[in-house]
Order: sequence, then C-alpha cells, then structure tokens
Amino acid sequence: MLNFIDPDVSSSEKATDSIEMRIKPSVKSGIVRAAELMGVPLTSFVRASAMRDAERVLRDHQTTVLSARAQRALLAALDSPPPPTQAALEAADRYRARIANAG
Repeated sequence: MLNFIDPDVSSSEKATDSIEMRIKPSVKSGIVRAAELMGVPLTSFVRASAMRDAERVLRDHQTTVLSARAQRALLAALDSPPPPTQAALEAADRYRARIANAG
C-alpha cells in the first residue's frame, strides 16, 4: 500500500457534514479502482483526494510568485513610493474628519 493519509482519521473534529454527487459509471469505476490500488476505502480515497486538491487551490490563491526581476521592481517601488495624489490627500482629510466627529 502506498503512503495515504485520510484527513478525517488524523483529525479530532467529528465528521457531521456530507457531500452527495452524481457521476458517470465510468468515472466511478476509475475512482473505485484507484482506491482499491491504494488499499483504502472509497470514501477515504475520495475525501483525501478532494481535500488535497482543495488545499492546493487555496495555497495557490494565497501565494504570489514573482520572478527575480519583478521582485527587484517591487522592492524598489516599496523603497521609494511616489508622493500621494491630490485625491489621496483629500480622502485622508475626509477620513480624519469623519473619525474626529465620530467620537
């Protein structure tokens, strides 16, 4: 059996939610066969596979990868930001006035 970690088994959180879906028989047979090859129950295989992909998607959306050139450009921009625009200065004044009048 290959290395397999079922996220529900390794967590103390009680499993109370469920997901139901309809799939083609050919898709199910492929998933069942893969679970059998791993030597794990179908539910555990589907749960672990879905969680692994969900974690990858979440990680990909939380991480920005920059090339070396883009990193240098970002650091240079942070080191010497442009002066605030007139609109930004006016917005800051409105914000300070609103905060001063709120209390």
